[in-house]
Amino acid sequence: MKAIRKMRPLLIVGGVVALTAAGSGVSFASTRSSACNVPARYPTILSAVDDTGCKTVQVAPGAYTESVTVSRSLTLQGAQAGQDARSRRAGRESVVNGFTVKADNVTVDGFTVNGPADQGSAGLVMQGANSGETIQNNIFNNPGRAASFTTSRTVFRRNAVKNTATAGDGFQGNSTAVHDVTIADNNFSGADPSKYNADVTFIEGDKNLTVSGNRSTGDGTLVALFKTTGAKITGNTVTGSKSSSAIYIGGTDHAVTVSDNTISDAGTAVKVANDFGGTPNSAVTITRNTLRRNQYGVNVAKGGTSDPVRANRNTITGNALYGVFNDPAAGADTDATCNWWGDVRGPGHGDKVSANVTYKPWLKLSSLFLGCH
Repeated sequence: MKAIRKMRPLLIVGGVVALTAAGSGVSFASTRSSACNVPARYPTILSAVDDTGCKTVQVAPGAYTESVTVSRSLTLQGAQAGQDARSRRAGRESVVNGFTVKADNVTVDGFTVNGPADQGSAGLVMQGANSGETIQNNIFNNPGRAASFTTSRTVFRRNAVKNTATAGDGFQGNSTAVHDVTIADNNFSGADPSKYNADVTFIEGDKNLTVSGNRSTGDGTLVALFKTTGAKITGNTVTGSKSSSAIYIGGTDHAVTVSDNTISDAGTAVKVANDFGGTPNSAVTITRNTLRRNQYGVNVAKGGTSDPVRANRNTITGNALYGVFNDPAAGADTDATCNWWGDVRGPGHGDKVSANVTYKPWLKLSSLFLGCH
């Protein structure tokens, strides 16, 4: 019987397992890598996604006429992965028709997505009860809807949504309640406010939402909320439209905080309403915002609230109709004490307030951190 030669131990070389037979000089190396390249190794993005050995799919610059369905956890990296979509130079983009995500813990990073014109679909569709998605550093060329999602623990960050005049929505959470969603540091622009709903919409019992650090230019409404609990709208900059409300709290919302935003040129900077048959909103706080050159700074509409809206320590200046307006049938008076109205003498010399608004005392200086008298 022929003797069996001893095999040398496994060697790990550069992350590749090599098996070498003693004295043979022959190396048996695995060709499988967790990072898979398109099109160098895989002709299409989908072919790499469908290979379960690919944990990261790296896509070279180019146009890929694909709508890619992702049914397992992985990372998709376009040529601009890691590069902020709001500021990067044009060129060297990995361009796709769209993504449909049907798994947990999927990352989409560094693509240009040319979405469909049909508002019943979207450039990015995440309509399962999944969680853990990260959507970052992407350009969405959006003639219809940029993203439609029902995924929790999801983050959208550093994306640029470039709407066209036919766009109806930006990022919309719809049909199923979600929780712990963050939409941060994105840019939205290009929409026709007369046809467009909002850059960000939540409509179905969503909880623990953060919309922060975004910039909206000319789209009309940055965020519309319905049936939410624990939404934080903070640190955004909105240049709005006279036909729209920049921040719209639309009914059955509870524990909403609107803070540290700068809003100008809108019909209403912050509107608290109940226009669609919900229940009045409650525990709405509006603080440390700069609301200027709008038609209304704060507008609490008929049936909009079950308890006083608290609008304190804001800068409310140059709003054409009212700095703070409270409809007689709003449901409760508005607490608008300790604001800066653009004049040391307070409302009436600066912005006007309506009846059913408590505005004394007010700030005598523009610093929001001083005491009010």
